[in-house]
Amino acid sequence: MEYDRILSDLLNRDEYLVVGKKTVRLDALDKLLGKARFTSDYIPKNTMTVKVVRSTMPHALIKRVDTSTALMVPGVVTILTAKDVPGENEIGYALPEQPFLNDKKVHYVGDPIALVCAIDETTAQEAMEAVVVEYEPLPAVFDIDAALAEGAPIIHKENNVAVKTKIRKGDIAKGWKDSDVVVEDTYWSPYQEHMCLEPEAAYAVPDGVGKVTIIACMQSPHLVREKVARVLGWKLNQVRVIQALTGGAFGKKDDTGPLISGYAALAAIKTGKPAAYIMDRSEVLSVTPKRFPVRFKYRSGADGKGKLTAVEVEITLEVGAYANRAPFWLWRQTAHACGPYEVPNVAVDGRAVYTNKVYGGSYRGFGNLALHFAAEQQVDKLAYELDMDPVDFRMKNILRIGSRTTCDQLLDNSVGIDKCLAGVAAASDWAKHREPVRIGTKIRGWGVGCAYHGNSTSRSTPDWSAASLMIHGDGSLTYRTAICEIGQGSPFGHAKIVAEIIGCNLDSIKIEQPDTDSTPDSKPTHGSRGLMMGGTAAADAAIKLRERIIRVASNMLDCPEAHVELRDSQAYNRKKPSVKIPFAEIVEEMHIRGENPASYGFYTSPRRFFDVDTGLGYNYAVYTFAASVAEVEVDTETGQVEVTKIWPAMDVGKVIDPLMVDGQIHGAISQGIGFAIMENLQLKDGVVTTTGFKDYIIPSALDTPEIDDTIVVEEPYKHAAFGAKGVGEPSIISIVPAVVNAIHHATGLRFSTIPITPDRMHKALKEAGKK
Repeated sequence: MEYDRILSDLLNRDEYLVVGKKTVRLDALDKLLGKARFTSDYIPKNTMTVKVVRSTMPHALIKRVDTSTALMVPGVVTILTAKDVPGENEIGYALPEQPFLNDKKVHYVGDPIALVCAIDETTAQEAMEAVVVEYEPLPAVFDIDAALAEGAPIIHKENNVAVKTKIRKGDIAKGWKDSDVVVEDTYWSPYQEHMCLEPEAAYAVPDGVGKVTIIACMQSPHLVREKVARVLGWKLNQVRVIQALTGGAFGKKDDTGPLISGYAALAAIKTGKPAAYIMDRSEVLSVTPKRFPVRFKYRSGADGKGKLTAVEVEITLEVGAYANRAPFWLWRQTAHACGPYEVPNVAVDGRAVYTNKVYGGSYRGFGNLALHFAAEQQVDKLAYELDMDPVDFRMKNILRIGSRTTCDQLLDNSVGIDKCLAGVAAASDWAKHREPVRIGTKIRGWGVGCAYHGNSTSRSTPDWSAASLMIHGDGSLTYRTAICEIGQGSPFGHAKIVAEIIGCNLDSIKIEQPDTDSTPDSKPTHGSRGLMMGGTAAADAAIKLRERIIRVASNMLDCPEAHVELRDSQAYNRKKPSVKIPFAEIVEEMHIRGENPASYGFYTSPRRFFDVDTGLGYNYAVYTFAASVAEVEVDTETGQVEVTKIWPAMDVGKVIDPLMVDGQIHGAISQGIGFAIMENLQLKDGVVTTTGFKDYIIPSALDTPEIDDTIVVEEPYKHAAFGAKGVGEPSIISIVPAVVNAIHHATGLRFSTIPITPDRMHKALKEAGKK
């Protein structure tokens, strides 16, 4: 295959042009100077405002919606309810159980019922308060055990279980028989709010000829187009979606993008006026998806030599009012249940359970952050039971080439977790820190955490990506991908791949914002697939264009194609490098010779599968591996936990840009610390009572610990451009267990619930007599 030959040649270069080198991002200066445009920057003054009338009941039948008084408020344009939805009144992601606007029943406080369209926000707010909704209350359930109890109120259809999963590997009874030590515990991982800097916003403009243009913050323009078109009852080509630069997403805007865009689009179409829907912080906190809460019941066994023999897990995922991404989230937890270790005998049962609370959704780490919080504590406990060093115990069981994962997938390439673990152990002087150190009222301890995360989509669903590339008459290039820029820089990574393959100057590439009218469907920006999948599609487009450039350049240089070198946006004969032809001249000749200056790239991942009866199979294209050591100090008088240093390592396949890797890891450390010891979303009777930054504490720059140089392991993935794998999600997964295990090392206390806030720590220390 020509693609493989060219890529092999590129991989065997003595030195890369831009790949693997630190490079200032093309969009960095505009963002720094405030010139970058986010959704709200596109909305003109006096644009019609859209507000959502939401349920005040957690579970009830809707008997009547009276908008007559609200419509009399001066400045109200219209009020839309379910009867005004021209297409399907359905917006659910995985299961068809989530109405776009509720007209029969509400399932949590915050369910959308009507859209108020008014001349300004003040008027819209007044009209919202004038809408009368008459309910017939139904019994509500606010926790998973109540939802599963006999006779519990049914939230959807016949029972409160949305979906089930399972894995059966080996012989679990034999595994317990072979175990010399067994540890059991139950763990709870709560909601976590994303707290994106930019709240959700969407702007829709009708064009009057059966088309609407939407500008919004999101993670998947083509998914937004699909969902909005379905609600409107339109064809896909009637809905144009443009992703504005997005100020943080972390998974949330993959879920909210279709909703907010649908509200703005329906309002625009029904009124014939441009419409804007902008959420405020309290609304985001109250009604939008969070990290799914989940309970794990773990039982883990090992023999006397320190080899894992069996793992049994019961996973109960609380989905809230709607399943949303739950089938994929739960499956990822099920498939990774043993952590990055080889275990011969495994039994996992998972179920996703409805409650009358705000529903869960995508969040960085997608199931694996909570899973590894539990699984890595189990591994630590076994090591202590066997009187083995936690690092040594992990090394005995870690996945390697030839190992089989929880779901029995054979790993035949790109496995570097052993190097990650060895690296952080050496960098942190792990062997010298095996006893906690007391410093006045504080105790210092060290902990380790390992992680792995399957790249690409869950449940073995087919996955592909696409990109387009065009070279212009002056030698500049336009690159298009629907992989979204949400702060992580994946499209810039694509541009580096293109520049490396074509030999153009990096600043000659213009990355266009995703636009469904001109951008290929690259599928969503999630699942750690943005660089691995999207970047490989970019490479495919670049290789096709490179072939044409070289074909024309070889004729112009009068040399064999094999002698043509492309660098600095020029072509030359490597045997006679003195004569260089600029890309501009080559492009002109391409047009004359009928060579296409545009290229379409497409990449599909290897087909995956799993057995529905056992859960075993080839579940993910490839895995990213990570390990971290954390140093913490616990103040025994106040209960305050401070993370003082982190030593991170990651097997990234191939580094496209070290600054991007460091940026992802440093951000993940802060976010992981927040989840472990700070962030605490409060609910009462199913209602979120947390309102903003004042009562939802996230780490500041002052809470950022010292971070040692990232240990980068490069075990290339054989089916990706330059071997690169996803970094954004895996970077957070090992942080939480490392911090929690370090707290145990310092205090001797185990915490099966997070966050480990000062009051929780203070109480535990007091009860243990350690103050």
